[in-house]
Amino acid sequence: MKIDHEYLKGLLEAFEAAGEPQTDIYKLQQAGYDFMTNEFLFHMRLLDDRNLIARTDGKYGFGYFEGADDGGSWGALPLRLTASGHDFLEAIRNKEVWNTVKTGFKDASIGTLVDVSKRLLEGFVQKKIDNILGS
Repeated sequence: MKIDHEYLKGLLEAFEAAGEPQTDIYKLQQAGYDFMTNEFLFHMRLLDDRNLIARTDGKYGFGYFEGADDGGSWGALPLRLTASGHDFLEAIRNKEVWNTVKTGFKDASIGTLVDVSKRLLEGFVQKKIDNILGS
């Protein structure tokens, strides 16, 4: 399965828009992200792999429990957007960063997306600072 940039960004925004320090799969479902889909599971695994989301109790996982029969079940655990998740979301909210990522890194891994977004935002911020300081 390939990363859907729009879905990933929207999912991060749904975490942030929860209105509380944490959210769960039911609140994410109300925001339009059905936890019963493969797309949701795939993107949640990516966010978890990169520590962009975490359980509020600090334990491993995000509420999906795999079964021996290739099936699984969900538990509604309190989840939060980590500091790294907020940083990534800040980066991809920047229009220049987002357009560059969407056009120049269509098939990039989550690691590349996070790294490139961060580096691009740092470059754009530095350019803005230089303009402010007249350098």
